[in-house]
Amino acid sequence: MLNHTLDQLLVLEAIERCGTFARAAGELHRVPSAVSYAVRTMESQLGVQLFERLGNRAALTPAGRRLLESAREVLAQARSLERVAGEIRDGWEPELQVVVDGVFPMVPLAAALRVFTEQRVPTRVRLDVEYQEGVPERWTADRAALMLILDFDPEDDPLCIQPLPDLEMVLVVAPGHPLAGQTGGAGLADGALDDHFELVVKDSSPRYARRPKKPFTGGGHVIYLSDFHSKRLAALGGVGFGWLPEHLVVDDLAAGRLLPLDAGNGGRWTYHPKLVCRAGEPLGRAATLFATALVGSAPTWEG
Repeated sequence: MLNHTLDQLLVLEAIERCGTFARAAGELHRVPSAVSYAVRTMESQLGVQLFERLGNRAALTPAGRRLLESAREVLAQARSLERVAGEIRDGWEPELQVVVDGVFPMVPLAAALRVFTEQRVPTRVRLDVEYQEGVPERWTADRAALMLILDFDPEDDPLCIQPLPDLEMVLVVAPGHPLAGQTGGAGLADGALDDHFELVVKDSSPRYARRPKKPFTGGGHVIYLSDFHSKRLAALGGVGFGWLPEHLVVDDLAAGRLLPLDAGNGGRWTYHPKLVCRAGEPLGRAATLFATALVGSAPTWEG
């Protein structure tokens, strides 16, 4: 059982700040006798003397000063609790979780997050990066508010979908790689990739932890990496060939550090990304703000 109340801690803090019981009473809009009673009660409950009276002033005893330090910590937590409760009442979620496929460019995501800092949004934002089937699995398991996913065909759950700009993938290889000599003309011959290592970002779904998914080109020589930045560095190092998002390698292609490969489809692949939320579950203020900042206007959800 606690031997003090928040009200008593407020009185203790006010007296120390104001210097006298009378001034503290005025600040707290109470009569001086009520302030004195609060101090006496607290001293009795805690079994320590909190103040020494020096003329008209009240000075904290060493024990009182140490207790005031703890009192301020408790009051700060209580004020934080009231502030958080007010934010929730105003429609701000305690936390916003967004699950993103790691192939997405970071620039528009960072721009959306910057809105949160500029507006001092109280919601804590959690951005989880997954790959391929790991995206909807994490979104479902965590009951996250939003997910940014590549081509997506919902099965049973009623969802709301906002199309996003197309995302271009490019098949690339370094100039020093054996395949670099086959980048011109009408495209690679059938089986030209079979003897070379394909660089693949591993699907982050737990289902593929031990037995990875078959690579895009279907070759037998594969090097799995954890993210596209590592994949780009491996490609630049001449380790193998692979598909990379155009936004990540546009400068490398322009400078000749990477070369496009034509594997029969022009060496390009287009994804049609989606921003997804659950139908029938209204988004909170933070989720709505994030979606609007990412899209550039209020989303026109398709359900």
